[in-house]
Formats: sequence, C-alpha cells, structure tokens
Amino acid sequence: MDALFENLLKTTVISSLSICIVIILKTCLFKIFSKKFNYYIWLIILFRMLLFPISCSIEFTTKTEESYTIIDNITNFNNNHTNKNFTFLFICIWIIGIVFCLTRVLIKYVIFKNLIVDTSFEVEDENINRTYRELLAELNIKNNIPLRYTDELASPAGVGLFKPYVFLLDLPYDEENIYWILRHELIHFKHRDILIKFIVVFVKAIYWFNPFVYIMSKKISSDCELCCDESVVNECSLTKKKEYALTILHAIELSNLNNMGMLVTEFKKTNLEIRIKNLDKKRGRRGIVLAILIFISSCFSFIDISAQAPIKKKILSENKSVSSSSGHSFGTTDYTYGTAPPDVRKLYEEKCKKLGKNPRNSDKIEISNAYSTDRLQ
Repeated sequence: MDALFENLLKTTVISSLSICIVIILKTCLFKIFSKKFNYYIWLIILFRMLLFPISCSIEFTTKTEESYTIIDNITNFNNNHTNKNFTFLFICIWIIGIVFCLTRVLIKYVIFKNLIVDTSFEVEDENINRTYRELLAELNIKNNIPLRYTDELASPAGVGLFKPYVFLLDLPYDEENIYWILRHELIHFKHRDILIKFIVVFVKAIYWFNPFVYIMSKKISSDCELCCDESVVNECSLTKKKEYALTILHAIELSNLNNMGMLVTEFKKTNLEIRIKNLDKKRGRRGIVLAILIFISSCFSFIDISAQAPIKKKILSENKSVSSSSGHSFGTTDYTYGTAPPDVRKLYEEKCKKLGKNPRNSDKIEISNAYSTDRLQ
C-alpha cells in the first residue's frame, strides 16, 4: 500500500509537469506539427498516468566494509504507525472518489445512450443511406455501425464504444451537408476517439484530486475535433474545404443539450473560429521522431535510480540510550537478513525503507537482547 501511495504521488507530480510542458509547447514548437500529432501526443501522458502502479528500481552501490544495523526494540516499528494510518486514510478517500466519479459518469452515460437508442428510428432516405454506405467503404470501416434518426440530440453524433451508432437529427439535409457530417462522424470512429474519451474519463476518475487533469481533458477534447477536421479535408481541394467549413458554420444553429461531450463525438461548433482557420492551413509535419523521443523519455519516469554506499555505522534507536542510562546492559545477537526470524526481517525492512535501501540476504543485522527479552515477555 505504501508503494502504491508513493507511485500515485510520483505520477501526479510527473503528469502535472508534463501537462504544463505540453500546453506550453503547443503554443510554439508543436505548431509546426500536424493536428494528429498534437492530439495523439496526449496518449503518452494518459497511459503514463494509467500505469502508475508500475515502477522499476535500479540501485548502484560501492563496495565497502560489512555493514551492521542494530534493532533495539519494536518501538522503531511502532513509530511508523502514524504514517501508515495517514496512508491508509488517503487511499480510502482516493478509492471512494474514484468510485463516485466513475459511477456518476457511467450511470449518466448508460441512461443517456439507452434513451437515445430506444427512441431512435431508421433512416429511410435512400440518398443518405447510399452516401453512408459509400463512406463506410471509402474509409475501410468494416464494423456494423447503424445509422438512425433521433430527436433527443441537438446535433448529429456518434455514440457507443462496444456497439456504436451514428445518429442524425430528423431534418432535411442537402447532399453536401450530409456527406461532410457523415464523414466527420465516421472519421471519429476510425480514429477510435470514443475509446480515447473513455480513457480520459478513467484518468479523470483516478486523479480526481488533480486540477491539471481537468485542464488536459478540455485540451484533448479540442484537439480531437481539430484532428478530425484535418483528416476529413485531407487532400481535399479548396472548394471542398469551403463546403466543409459551411457545414460547420451551419452547426451554429444547433445547441449542445446533452452535456456528454467526453463520451460522445458530436458535430458541433466547439472552437468554431479555430476550426475554420485550421482548414486553410497546410498539414504539418507528422512528428514521428519527436513522438518516439517523448515516449522513451516517459518510460524513464518508471525507473527509480538510487546511488549510495551501504551503511557504514551502526544505527541506534532511542531505546538504546534509554537502556544504557537506566543501568541495564544488554548483549546483541547477529543475523543475516536471509537467516533472520520473520519479525526481525520485518523491522529491518522498515529501517531500509526509511534509508531508501533495498535489503539483501547478505546484510548483517545486530539485534539487542533487550528486544528478544521484550518479545518473550
């Protein structure tokens, strides 16, 4: 539990710094890269945050004389009780927060999706169905994604992780608008954007206490739409880009009423001005090399490196001085960590944890007979 607590705090600090760095880089360096790079670069931070329980330690030591550790009494073990109680309390509050956040969002989403699916109805317009089938073939999407009408949404949307749907409003669409709307939603499915939205929800639930995660969530949502727009008009002529821009402008007439932006891909006016301006820009560099370097750097954050010499001096607890001053003298018993009794090993492990040291079987331990006497009593 202590290791889990430490890894969580460590990852919180690392991820908060990473979020700040990425946001800063997006204002300068990352501008030369594609919107796809700017979107998917967040995945490195997301997976680093999800894999926080994983850690690897590398220890460098120098050869010195044999080291001894004296354990006088069980008092040293009891001194850690307060810290352990605090850790346990924090873990409990943290888990309660996770359960509350996930339950709240997922229940709301299930109710929302069931309402839309149950009240939806088939699209009978043959022109729309033909355009939809052609786009599925063009984008090489082989999954069965039903196309349906709904009156419960304020704009066309893609819904569903395991059983996806594309929903349209029961309105008349001209041929150009319906093409771009359907292409937009299918690009979201092709990019697995709904899966990424669910990952963001889980990360927000795990780090519900970290305000930087909520900032990251909004940035990811914005970058998701910019990435989708870039993919929709990729290699399109200026005329086609203008058609798509007009379709986005048409979304101004619609309002977002369902408030489920993190689990639904909607054809809406999010960052409208930025999206329109982005359509005129040329596609930036792919940034594969930089993404690989960032990924490798993030892998190093799983490693804890400690470089220190073994303990040279005997470590005395407060009880040793108390025993001496009271006129009592006690001898000591020598063990190695590999042969010591379980309770002695446990105490030694506690001392090593305080010193940032990993116990080894060859480590020698001196335990005072005072501790042995107390144990027998």
